[in-house]
Amino acid sequence: MAGLKCSVLVVDDHVLVCEAIAALVEKSDAIHKVFTAFSATQATAIVQSNRIQAALIDARMPKTSGIELTAQLLTEYPTLKIVGMTSFDEDDTVAEMLQAGVHGVLLKRSTNGQEINDCLNTVLAGKNYFAPEVKEKLAQNWYNLSKQALRFTKRERELLTLICEGQSNKQIAETLSLQSSTIEDYRKALLKKTATKNSAELIALVLRNGLL
Repeated sequence: MAGLKCSVLVVDDHVLVCEAIAALVEKSDAIHKVFTAFSATQATAIVQSNRIQAALIDARMPKTSGIELTAQLLTEYPTLKIVGMTSFDEDDTVAEMLQAGVHGVLLKRSTNGQEINDCLNTVLAGKNYFAPEVKEKLAQNWYNLSKQALRFTKRERELLTLICEGQSNKQIAETLSLQSSTIEDYRKALLKKTATKNSAELIALVLRNGLL
């Protein structure tokens, strides 16, 4: 995404907060246009009508929460980069945002224009971004968060078991009677879901926290 200008959506049911964050987003060097939405319904309509590359979504909103909205949008628009926003770095909220599939987490009470710029550039480059306080908590308390946030499907657990055994994509594909390309897609999805960078980190996370 380097050199490209992107359209970003900011979603928060508090109008003044939403507009304040949007004003900070507009200063980012990655931004072409900023949209604002004050509800999940408005947000969905904007994404449907515009080419939105990234969205900053408040986790807690009335009716349809930002966490529910995130899961819905990523189902329909899997390439959309979503950053969850929360006022507090509460374990439950962070865990739910991770489970929904966010690519980053910002704390509204401490974020600023520079951090938003860094965050957007990071997620648009295909990486995850977590506010320093959240990143520290993930490192210190990952066991508890992982138990709450990481719920694997039967197929994901089968794949994780084989990955931890050191099997290659080709071997796993033969074992599960699937295409190698399908296994690679599953592997990438697991890296994203667990916020790990490669198979080594994924295996370490699973074994360290007893997730199988």
